[in-house]
Amino acid sequence: MIALPPIKKYVMENGLTVLHQRNPISRAFCIGVWTRTGARDERPDDAGLCHFLEHMLFKGTARRSAFDISQDIERIGGSIDAFTTKDTMCVYAQVLEDHREVAIDLISDMVTASVFDVEQVALERDVVLEEISDVMDAPDDLIHEAFAEAIFRDHPLGRPILGFPYTVSKMNRAGLLRYARRVFKGGNVVICVYGNIDEKELRRVCKARFALPGGDFRRVHPRVRRNGPVRRMMRRKLHQQHICIGTRTFSFLEERRYPLMLLTTLLGGGMSSRLFQRIREEKGLCYNLFTYSDHSHDAGLMATYVAVRPRNAGLTIREVVDEFRHVLKDGVTKDELESTREQLKGRILLGLETSTARMMRMARNEISYGRQVSERELIRSIDAVRLSDVQDVARAVLEPKHLSIVSMGPSSAGLRSASY
Repeated sequence: MIALPPIKKYVMENGLTVLHQRNPISRAFCIGVWTRTGARDERPDDAGLCHFLEHMLFKGTARRSAFDISQDIERIGGSIDAFTTKDTMCVYAQVLEDHREVAIDLISDMVTASVFDVEQVALERDVVLEEISDVMDAPDDLIHEAFAEAIFRDHPLGRPILGFPYTVSKMNRAGLLRYARRVFKGGNVVICVYGNIDEKELRRVCKARFALPGGDFRRVHPRVRRNGPVRRMMRRKLHQQHICIGTRTFSFLEERRYPLMLLTTLLGGGMSSRLFQRIREEKGLCYNLFTYSDHSHDAGLMATYVAVRPRNAGLTIREVVDEFRHVLKDGVTKDELESTREQLKGRILLGLETSTARMMRMARNEISYGRQVSERELIRSIDAVRLSDVQDVARAVLEPKHLSIVSMGPSSAGLRSASY
């Protein structure tokens, strides 16, 4: 196993954070520019603005048209992409290290010199509205947004990242410029590089190309209220009933996230998981089922998603909740925990096999924890989880009377059963 070089961290005079790790195993070079803020930091009337800004970074700068941006990266065999989450926004490029100058120049140009042309804003506004329509027509995507809204109702964590048609429809160049000036300040930006570049050159490049104004983004994070369980029916004419069953959980700052990772993997993290075996393999009720968790710095959620024939909705909900009860009553066996532990560790380590994944892990560690959590530390934390830890977390998140259920489709079966 090749030992990776240490991760270096620099803080520039304008507050910009720079992370760098050399790549000893390939010629790939990946650079990402991240903000420490995301969709949850928008004002309610600006829902979707962060995601819209992400789109507009690709629509032209003072030196490049939208076509130039795509052509410049693709003619050297590279790739460029971006995404927005509740907590961050990122634009990144991957190239061969011989072409790193192109990637750096392109990314810095997009971040510091996008022009937000009025015509391009109007065109992209329609594109984003189409993207929202795509989600509205995709129940396997929409159900998760609806579940987050149910868990975090009247809170920014419950708003869709894309925003709403009525908020996106009024977005304009002036609003984008104001928001970009707030977001792209030195103290709110992290530049993360995984690849081979001299440290002095990287410092020089960041100082010259990312000469962002100093300061930070003023965040106002309302407290996440402890809401009661929700049972919500979203009636749609669909061939399947899409269901999410779960509850609010912990932030990514709590140690309980490690036993929760094991619990969600054990319940619905693969073909050998309890729910997959019970609901699909033994009962034949579904094709698609999984359990997942999502975390922010002050709260999180866990959910089991399943899609079934409408006539089987009530039975499926009962089967899922019965399996939760089984875990609460009988616990988890030692062999089961060890098998799940190895599955989770393998998935984590295999997920770090690309330069993009390495870059993203560095940035997320910095933004989430303010330090680098090594793979060794992460694996030690997973290895330290005991059966009693998993059981404690199960009692906190699987109790049937605390579960929220959001169901989408033609059937309302199972939402109001007295057995819950």
